[in-house]
Amino acid sequence: MDKNKFIRLSLISITLLSYFYIFNKPKNENQPPIIPIVEATMPLSSVGETDALIATPFAMALKGEEKIVVVENELIKVFLSTKGGGIKKVVLKKYKDNHDQELVLLDELSSTMGFSFPCGNAVIKTNLLHFHIEGPVTHYTLQGTEQTKIIFRLELTPSQYLEQSFEFLGNSYQINHSWKAVGMDAFLQKSNVSFFWNMDMKQVESDIKADMSKSTINYYSSSQTFNSLKENSTEIESKKIETPLKWVSLKQRFFSSAIIAGDAFSNGDMRLTPTSARENITKTAALTLALSEKNKEEGCGTFAFFFGPNEYKTLQKVTQGFEQNMSLGWIVVKWVNQGLIIPLFSFLEKCFSNYGLVIFFLVIIIKLLLAPLSYKSFVSMAKMKMVKPELDKIKEKYGNNLQKMQSEQITLYRELGINPLSGCVPILLQMPILLAMFHFFPNAISLRKASFLWAHDLSTYDSIIKLPFTIPVYGSHISLFTLLMVLSTILYSWSSNQNNPTEGPMKMLSYAMPVAFMVVLNSFPAGLSFYYFVSNIATFLQQTLIKKFLSEEGIKEKLDATKKKGKQNEKISFQSRVTTKTTNKKKK
Repeated sequence: MDKNKFIRLSLISITLLSYFYIFNKPKNENQPPIIPIVEATMPLSSVGETDALIATPFAMALKGEEKIVVVENELIKVFLSTKGGGIKKVVLKKYKDNHDQELVLLDELSSTMGFSFPCGNAVIKTNLLHFHIEGPVTHYTLQGTEQTKIIFRLELTPSQYLEQSFEFLGNSYQINHSWKAVGMDAFLQKSNVSFFWNMDMKQVESDIKADMSKSTINYYSSSQTFNSLKENSTEIESKKIETPLKWVSLKQRFFSSAIIAGDAFSNGDMRLTPTSARENITKTAALTLALSEKNKEEGCGTFAFFFGPNEYKTLQKVTQGFEQNMSLGWIVVKWVNQGLIIPLFSFLEKCFSNYGLVIFFLVIIIKLLLAPLSYKSFVSMAKMKMVKPELDKIKEKYGNNLQKMQSEQITLYRELGINPLSGCVPILLQMPILLAMFHFFPNAISLRKASFLWAHDLSTYDSIIKLPFTIPVYGSHISLFTLLMVLSTILYSWSSNQNNPTEGPMKMLSYAMPVAFMVVLNSFPAGLSFYYFVSNIATFLQQTLIKKFLSEEGIKEKLDATKKKGKQNEKISFQSRVTTKTTNKKKK
């Protein structure tokens, strides 16, 4: 391994390890678990709230018989309740939770939502009130383009009422929602109408740490700016947004629950609380979103709920910017994922039902696309190998004079037409793809519960041995795909060192870096480790083929010809300068 190859290896390794560290290191890891505070989750009712409501026209709505209406389509099953006149429970029909039971995204114990507004000295919260629904039908099943609308009404008088409606389609994760207050101007202070939502995010993945590290609140402003609270923080995160908000999403690793405003919310308060002390809960989210001035003045508003998977094409169809609920990395990395990886992966999904094969052919296609760059990089390394004996002579001759040694090396490179950094450029151009995979695989819902060989779920690590203790950073298990990836990397390093004998720190680095990757990637998805493993094997075979068909003698002849041509050009140039000077003297 020559100096330039050492630089390339070091650069790639440091970049990758730094990237993994930055994106996965939880903040304040040594902090004790945070116990959720009472403010984070709003209770369903309280004595104080009830007492205050008794003195309002809404007192009669505090009591009533709860009636449940179930609406299900091809994708979701939603339970609506007359208590609160809203959503009580949501089930995603195409997915299972970590216990292989139906995936309940939220229920009455984990979620409270509704509208709040002042009325006299009290604050009315619709989740405490009983609404009325017409008709005997309590279960609706929709398919295709079928749709239905459920209307809840709370009447004070025939001309004074609150109304909430929910419209469902047969093949959508979205629910259209409207709210209006009719004839209540005399006692309803519309200037302070807000939507509130408090939700305990349920653990639905087997790896709760990964689930927690990907749970957050995302929001999108009317100025088309996407932002979010910190995902991997172990502290309480809160934010007051003064700019209009188009939508807010309670995002978990693979699923999102969101509200989208027809007219942007004028401002919002949001709070995210880690709940490591509570079983089966990842984080607790609390939202208060002020309705737009238009909605307040008119006493009505239109919204939409989304309860579904963080699948890129599904999210794209919801509303502007909503696809950003699937984290795809920084700008360049995101472009690679959006423009190459996701379309290619989606195409391969249609060709193969086994996701191990999908990943395998993903590697093959990407390797073929990058083959010209890989070839150029290998040729550059071969040239550097050829010139190494002459570089060693220069080092031996001028080793004590660094400036002279570098000058002679540059002269040699110029004579041979070699750019010592040309091998780095192709590798650096491949880095966005390598980093794109690091973001794509942990967020690819297609891999969730997809088995391959011994891995029962490619979206999480493949544990073949459970350790009775925990190793810092590494974890308490052993991932076989990660081990295979490391062994394949060491094999490749060994093969390279056989062709380019290495000594000292360079040799140690070539073997130490794979071990560092093993520690970092042990808890990453098995799909990612399998991808890197197959990629290493493909790279090894690719370079073996290039060696077989690439003549080192041919490269040497080209270098000699370039060197000879360079000297001839230098001689011609010298003669030309002499002739020019002689001609100028004669003219004088």
